[in-house]
Amino acid sequence: MQQVRMLASALLFLSRAAAIPYLATAAYCLLCFAFRDTLVHPIGEGRFVINFPFTNQRFLIGDDSGFMYVFEMIAFIALYGLFFWLLGNIFQIFRAQKLFTERGVRRLRIFYLLNFLLPLPFLVYHVATRYEVEIVVILSVLHTVLGIFAYFMAVIFVRGLHLQEEQDLIF
Repeated sequence: MQQVRMLASALLFLSRAAAIPYLATAAYCLLCFAFRDTLVHPIGEGRFVINFPFTNQRFLIGDDSGFMYVFEMIAFIALYGLFFWLLGNIFQIFRAQKLFTERGVRRLRIFYLLNFLLPLPFLVYHVATRYEVEIVVILSVLHTVLGIFAYFMAVIFVRGLHLQEEQDLIF
């Protein structure tokens, strides 16, 4: 079990190392679009550039400055930050001394529900607008498969929690 804890700790660190830049980028994009006139620079034909803070070096380049494109861009960045953060929460479960806990079951439920539900609005929108449908379908399928595995883990954890509670009652 010690090897599992070490691996879970390393994966927790990696998932947080991925989540923090995604979340910071989403927050920075929101800030830039809140002050659009000074922080978002048009480069022609509806395209725009967001520079690194306090520099003139390009950070993000957008193809369209319309609301839906900008909303979707920021939402994708923020949701992948959330995804990696929640994935880290799953790894935290495996670092604990007691494996089957209510908190672990709750974390697994949140993870599988978000993997099932969050891709759906993006999928519907992209199918309706016929824009980059293949990519969104692939991402939706991958998140659904991941959600299925997390659901199976949650069911196992619920069963383990019940068995653990029964055993605690005996002693």
